[in-house]
Amino acid sequence: MGSSPEFVVGIDMGTTKISVLIGEVGPVGEVRIIGVGTSPSEGIKKGIVVNIDAAADCVIRARIGAEKMAGVEICGVCAGISGAHVKSFNSRGVIAIPTSKREVAAKDVDRVTEAARSIALPFDREILHTIPQDFVVDDQDGIRDPIGMSAMRLEADVHIVTGQITQIENLSKVLRKAGLEIVDLVFEPVATAKAVLTEEEIDCGALLVDVGGGVTSYALFYGGCIRSSGALPIGGVHVTGDLAIGLRTPASVAEMLKREHGVALPELTGDDETVMVPGVGGRSGQEVRSHILAAIIEPRCEEIFTMVKQAVSGEPFFRMLGGGIVLTGGGSKMKGMTELGEQVFDLPVRKAAPEGLDGLAEIVCEEGWSTGVGMLLHGRDGIVGAGEARRHLKRMFGKLKRIASLF
Repeated sequence: MGSSPEFVVGIDMGTTKISVLIGEVGPVGEVRIIGVGTSPSEGIKKGIVVNIDAAADCVIRARIGAEKMAGVEICGVCAGISGAHVKSFNSRGVIAIPTSKREVAAKDVDRVTEAARSIALPFDREILHTIPQDFVVDDQDGIRDPIGMSAMRLEADVHIVTGQITQIENLSKVLRKAGLEIVDLVFEPVATAKAVLTEEEIDCGALLVDVGGGVTSYALFYGGCIRSSGALPIGGVHVTGDLAIGLRTPASVAEMLKREHGVALPELTGDDETVMVPGVGGRSGQEVRSHILAAIIEPRCEEIFTMVKQAVSGEPFFRMLGGGIVLTGGGSKMKGMTELGEQVFDLPVRKAAPEGLDGLAEIVCEEGWSTGVGMLLHGRDGIVGAGEARRHLKRMFGKLKRIASLF
């Protein structure tokens, strides 16, 4: 990577918050956070754009905040996409290796991956990601990198993520209206995993569950790669709605109570512990037992975990998760979520937040920032990968020059 600094920008457009992060990529790929901007989210519900102008105004506010903090102007961003319209599945491609060489080259990997992509999609869907999983070389399976191996036949299993074309276009319109261009569009849990999962967890198996405001997304990893992913239209705003109805209080008060006093398991509350619910319309407030608050919250949180479990329980790798469940996202911060998750999944659960960053890392070291940081790291990987490709080409041309000088 050159001597001039490389910048990367990530944006997380959630149901409750829009955040823009600006990072500076160091010589060995380290990321230093230099700018952070946020805005309450409007115009986005359950990961879907419902008002382009309102959403664009929120993005502009978050963008200006990040630019002022970083002292740079931004244009290209690595943007996250989620919502129930995102669907994923696994596919397999098969090609023959030319008998003249019988050695797998990088272009053969590209060909077999493209063969796996060549499937009939509904007219309203577009492929977001084609992620290689395992390769099979002449019936020998479980191969991660087949390049250089002797072979007559090459097969590839890939994970394909698709999105609804109109939703992708609407998201692009929001960002263009805010003066931003999409450098890369990423399904959120694919990027979030970069911020919170360890290499060991990705290898021995882990289920990432990102509980957001209006969407809970998930990604199952095993054997070093993603095996399943998806998004469900349910999240923290539904817990807030339950509290608003159960306590007969406005959503703003219910949100405050959830954030400050919310507990996902009634048994974790004290017998005589109470919470003051502010009055509305001139009425006096009332004291409510914390146990009652938790009893309202628990069923919805249990439903979120149960829906995720149902979505992945048919996967053979789900029964092999050595790393258990990794819980992140703003909706996971509530007390008792880890214990409730262990009850539902019958697996060990840990909460995770971004770590190992420089600069303004203390601002983004909470669960609610995992997706935004993941976008930065995804963009960083693109820069590092491009740098490696440039260096490879430079070495190759240098070698060709040396060969030419011999003649």
